[in-house]
Amino acid sequence: MKGFITKYTVPHAILAVLLILPFLMQCHKKTDLDLSLAVNSNELHLEALEGNTHIMVYASGEWDLQFEEDVDWVSVNKLRGSGNSDVTFTYSQNFGGARKVTLILSKGNERQEILIVQKGLDVALRFAKTKFVLSKEGLPTVLPIVSNLKYDLSQVELEYLYDDETSEQWIANPRLTEAGFIFDALENTAGRNRTVRIYLSFVDGVGKEVSSFVDIDQSLSTAFLTHKSTMSSQLTKGAKIDTVILKGNIGVHLPMMEKEVVYAQGNDWIEQVTLTNDSLLILAVRANSSGIERNAEVTVRLRVNGVNLVTLTHHVYQSNEDYEPITFEAVRNMITGASGQVTINAPFKVLRGVIISDEGNLNMETNPNTAFNRIDFTEAPKTGYIQSTDGQYGFRLKFSTESDNTLKRYNMVNIALDGLILRKEANPTRYTIVGVRSAVIAKNEAGTASNVVNKLKYIADLTDEDMYTHVTLRDVGISVPYGGYMNTSGGYVLKTAWNTTGVADGGYTDAIPTRIFDRQGGDMNILVNVSAPWARTTVPTGSGTIGGIITHDKLLRFGGGSGDIGRYALRPVDLSSIQLNNPSLATTLVEWNWMSNGLCAAGAVNTAAAIGTGTLSCTVAGASSGVGAHPVCNTNPAHNGVYNSGFQYTGVKWWNADQDKGEGFVFKFSTSGISAQSLLLNFTIGGGSGSDASNHIPTYWEVEYSLDGTNYTVLPNSAYAVRPLTQWNTDRPFQVPGLIPYTFKLPNSLLGQSNVYVKLKAKSNICATATGAENGTITSTMAGTSMRLGVVSFKYIQ
Repeated sequence: MKGFITKYTVPHAILAVLLILPFLMQCHKKTDLDLSLAVNSNELHLEALEGNTHIMVYASGEWDLQFEEDVDWVSVNKLRGSGNSDVTFTYSQNFGGARKVTLILSKGNERQEILIVQKGLDVALRFAKTKFVLSKEGLPTVLPIVSNLKYDLSQVELEYLYDDETSEQWIANPRLTEAGFIFDALENTAGRNRTVRIYLSFVDGVGKEVSSFVDIDQSLSTAFLTHKSTMSSQLTKGAKIDTVILKGNIGVHLPMMEKEVVYAQGNDWIEQVTLTNDSLLILAVRANSSGIERNAEVTVRLRVNGVNLVTLTHHVYQSNEDYEPITFEAVRNMITGASGQVTINAPFKVLRGVIISDEGNLNMETNPNTAFNRIDFTEAPKTGYIQSTDGQYGFRLKFSTESDNTLKRYNMVNIALDGLILRKEANPTRYTIVGVRSAVIAKNEAGTASNVVNKLKYIADLTDEDMYTHVTLRDVGISVPYGGYMNTSGGYVLKTAWNTTGVADGGYTDAIPTRIFDRQGGDMNILVNVSAPWARTTVPTGSGTIGGIITHDKLLRFGGGSGDIGRYALRPVDLSSIQLNNPSLATTLVEWNWMSNGLCAAGAVNTAAAIGTGTLSCTVAGASSGVGAHPVCNTNPAHNGVYNSGFQYTGVKWWNADQDKGEGFVFKFSTSGISAQSLLLNFTIGGGSGSDASNHIPTYWEVEYSLDGTNYTVLPNSAYAVRPLTQWNTDRPFQVPGLIPYTFKLPNSLLGQSNVYVKLKAKSNICATATGAENGTITSTMAGTSMRLGVVSFKYIQ
């Protein structure tokens, strides 16, 4: 281990703090103290600000004062005194670590020590990176450090640990400055790669130590520097900060390299050339108003003892023209596989389209959970959508920061694509452009709604080409038109001015699905974020159109697997996008709800239908029933209370492990005299009772139907997922803070029948555990659990 302390003379600035110590003004007889030399305090603790204070000396005869060591941050008003007297000392502001000094009071053979300690900074001291690689040549080197010890660097101890203590100690002339740790690396003649670990350590005046280390590897490779990709910059006429990525083994030496610009046309239009130790060449280029194309060569050199060790030349071409357009289809074709990611290489190319999102809109993306009750609310503001002017294709835009997203709805924009990242995902096929910054928005013109093609579609007509485009769904309605777009207890979601008991800066979920259906019997989810200001708005009961952006979202709390809630979802841009002002397009045949006929009030246990005629039963004989929380209405302005208006069977083993079959709910009703275009089943469902003990509800369910109540047929494509209900203050990211809505189209063969039986039945024995959404299996020894229904309705569309 090799170590030394580098010494510097460090100036100290001045700080303000006044520490007043007791000062005895009365006269005392010598016998009062029974001492010929004493002070009123042997230890003083000072704040970091500058100030002055006093100590009282009690003595008979003359006495002397001196500091035990030389310091420049404290001084006394006298070095000699006689009898009882006070000493004033003044101290400057401490811009470094805590410090101390000892003041010696002496009289003949008698001695008093006064320890003076001054507070300082919360010390930061570390290397900018924990590992650096050097070439074999002996080169002057600067390793950047991160430290606030501007004035105390002389007190930092440096210690070295070589991989072979018997070989050459190849770190020479080391010194620590504000620029970093500076040294000369001797040439590697060892015939092997070699390593040294360098420790920084600082101990302040109160004994608190801060330390850091860096590993420096010196290879046998000679110094080199090349381009990582392109050897030239193709720039347009506008001013730009161009970043060129380099690769090599001299990254730590780049800031010291010489730079030269040779112009072929024009002069001084490259106003700054910067090299960083992250192997970046950064060029600041002025706008080209010359009317001609211009080019230049930027050369950087690492010169040692007058010899050019490394030379790199980068060509810069700047057009006098704006960008050329590139089609949405051409961008999509940059990735030919089912999925993948590429960095777009398209100098002078712009993507021109119309913005269908809106700057600052909080409903543009699912804000992801960072913990079970914390959410990153920056994702939606950093997300935008652009579609082609013909409405055929769309891209999702991911901005680097919220402030980069300045694109307003309906604006016509040009986005310079060169250097951005294109990402393609499958099932459904969709494209995202990543890393968008305000600087790449080459043109941004205000527009109107007429810029957006009106794509009017039924749900069944949607295709992957509609992804990230604006579509207006026709003849649609809300499947379960009760409550609002946020049917969950307010305690589980973001705290707002209207939801005063929510989670500050967090919540269990942000995106809430609302099920919709259309005249043809198609169904899907619309998504409204809790953070959207209109999330608590009451849902309309009529029919009409809903416009929005077609997206694909994964919501683990609301869907099976990794959160499957359907191939497509629709995100309205604002409340005005939902125009359900026409009469309902579906007629309710029979409905079960436990809200006193739909009113926001607690309900009673009742298996008879609330609307129409029908009965509800459980396939498990003797199952106990009751009511539980149904967060479709809130009981107080704080939005944290809900009514017990959901029906549940409790203590039921919904998977019969002995017979390897599922149990479920059975609804019986009549469709006599009914002929219609579609017969729909709509319901909301949840399971468990908000505890790990009830996590083992079956995850997957399906719909069956029958005309005799004995022989059932599985409705094709009717599998759906049910997540356990949420627990308070427990990290279970798969539990749902509400009831999940579903819609299924039943076969028309069930119309015109005296008796119709529809069963919601457990499909498999997969269940959740405390550690995962679907990693459990229901066994015969598990206790029964609850399954809860909010609303169940059967409707028909003429």
